[in-house]
Amino acid sequence: MKRAKWGCLSVVGLMALAVVALLIWAYRPPRLEVPERHYPPNNAYDKLAAVAEQLSAIEQSTPRLQMLSKRVHDTRAPVPMPAADHADYARAVEPLLREYRRYLDAPSKVVLRYDPHNDPFFEVAPKLRNLARAESYFIRSAFARNRQEEAVERATALVKYSNQISRDGATIQYLVGAAVRSIALDPVRKHIGQLNHRTALERLLRWAQEDERHRPAFDQILETEHHYNRALTMWMYRNPQPMDPTSSQWWETMPFLPQIFVKTSISEMEWAWGQIKAYAAKPAWERKPGDFPRVRHPLNDTLLPMQLITRRDADVAVARLLGCVAAIRLHKQRTGRYPDTLAELKLGDLAIDPFTGKPFIYKVDPRKGFLIYSVGSNKVDDGGVVAARDWYGEKGDLAIQPTGSKARADLWLK
Repeated sequence: MKRAKWGCLSVVGLMALAVVALLIWAYRPPRLEVPERHYPPNNAYDKLAAVAEQLSAIEQSTPRLQMLSKRVHDTRAPVPMPAADHADYARAVEPLLREYRRYLDAPSKVVLRYDPHNDPFFEVAPKLRNLARAESYFIRSAFARNRQEEAVERATALVKYSNQISRDGATIQYLVGAAVRSIALDPVRKHIGQLNHRTALERLLRWAQEDERHRPAFDQILETEHHYNRALTMWMYRNPQPMDPTSSQWWETMPFLPQIFVKTSISEMEWAWGQIKAYAAKPAWERKPGDFPRVRHPLNDTLLPMQLITRRDADVAVARLLGCVAAIRLHKQRTGRYPDTLAELKLGDLAIDPFTGKPFIYKVDPRKGFLIYSVGSNKVDDGGVVAARDWYGEKGDLAIQPTGSKARADLWLK
């Protein structure tokens, strides 16, 4: 009897010790290193953000400018606007569109506080996009007037701007920069069939070559996002609250269970980030879907979508394709014929499809002109056929021409 009693007491004692150990573990703050961010002197990002804020303020300063800005931001509206409207809008915003160019070659680093509730980026991001839409209006207007060199100059300046506002940021900054890049290049892609002025082609080729060297390092963006996740995890630990206040679970209001919930996500989060960075570091043709980590903890469900890495590859492919088209047309203007192969142009990495590590698919036809495209993220040559709204080539090939709402089967250019 005594032996059974002591056995029960031992079990109870061990359970009590386990509970105490669990409480001590739960209330011990997680040790996650988040390095302090350091910024270059006269950080260009600060200047660019200030210019964007000024432009947004000007667009809202009078009812007329509000009306013109709404018209400018509507990409479906014909361009240019009537002469008087165009002149008034240009007079208001052109000084700032010239101003931001002053900071395109200066050191830039995204200002980031690792604080989801006190991060200045979420206030400035819409204004950064507004500046891009304003510049896009003048790009489209220049194309409409056949001012190709002006259009390409504005578009390539805006892409450099996109790099500057996303450099060394987290994925939200990268996505805003990628959106600005699309705003800049979509008019160029739309008019690629008519782009033939020598100076415009030379500028486009030069930009594509520079973009290879100066686009933001994606590995650093992933590292910053990893640090941001660590900071968010520590904030959630220090501020336990229901994930969804409208439908909270009983345990989310308990004194220590939320801390346990957060802490149990950490080891998986750290493992997953190691896997994600290793996956992204591989060339696209060596990646396998099974290499991307699958997580089980609810807090880790949104660490990083695999599509973000695919988007990066697609952005690289589009920039390289634009450079290749410019080089092909310049070769035709110099020699009277299209090059037989891309190797003849000696473009280096610019001619390489980031999805395969091999040259882009390139064909020449005496009657049709030339055909060039990437095989896209499915890594299959679909014969130059693209699917509607297939931005990354998951269902077909990735072409320089925008797909829009309809598939385009004829990708030949002259």
